[in-house]
Amino acid sequence: MLLSALFLISAFAQTGKKDHVFLKSGGVIKGHLITHDAEIVKINSAGNEWVFKNEEVDSISKYSKLKKVESSSQNYFFDTSMGFLVGNSRNIQPAPFSFMSSLNVKIIRNLYLGAGIGAEFLEETYMPAFGQIQWRFRDTKTTPFFNLQLGYQVPLEDGNRNSVIPYNYSSSYYSYPQTNSQLTSEGGYLINPSIGFQRFSSDNFAWFFAFGYRYHQLNYSGENGYKLETNYSRLSLKVGFIFN
Repeated sequence: MLLSALFLISAFAQTGKKDHVFLKSGGVIKGHLITHDAEIVKINSAGNEWVFKNEEVDSISKYSKLKKVESSSQNYFFDTSMGFLVGNSRNIQPAPFSFMSSLNVKIIRNLYLGAGIGAEFLEETYMPAFGQIQWRFRDTKTTPFFNLQLGYQVPLEDGNRNSVIPYNYSSSYYSYPQTNSQLTSEGGYLINPSIGFQRFSSDNFAWFFAFGYRYHQLNYSGENGYKLETNYSRLSLKVGFIFN
């Protein structure tokens, strides 16, 4: 589904690359301008070549690659990323999969503020709900950027961990059995600074990759007031796309 969406978005983005011939009769022909001289205007539209005399043409709007610079400084954008959280063997999955999507709005030039949600498959499945701030180093179609995410891991399923809860007894002559209790997931906060690189391939579409440091906390509770807190430090590796 993600790959299908990627191709559809890229296809729709191509529509912004067409030249426009505005006719005095009120018609508009969109396509690739072939010839524009003192006598005729020729344009290819959907595989058909149209030829008009200059007297029939009101104006011509030609697509320019310079518009790419403007695309990187629009007032908002959506981004979607996927990748892995690598580098901690304390989890049953040493490189859990991470998927995130967010909406971002420009605050000042090159500075964006956003919020989003996602899905991460750690020892349990979690939904990270986060806010983020992004700074683009240049206002061009290709630029490095810095991104900072702060949020909370919301558990989507019961804990997969079991705890061993001892029963204490004052006498040293008798031993009492211990019981296993499944823990309840309570989530925990996360922080993820990262740096990356993005490139706009059309007016409304860009791809990017990023790597950074992820710290997150997972909390659990069990019977008799039992609490467990685990902290993870990981390397985040992600690729994604931007559209608006």
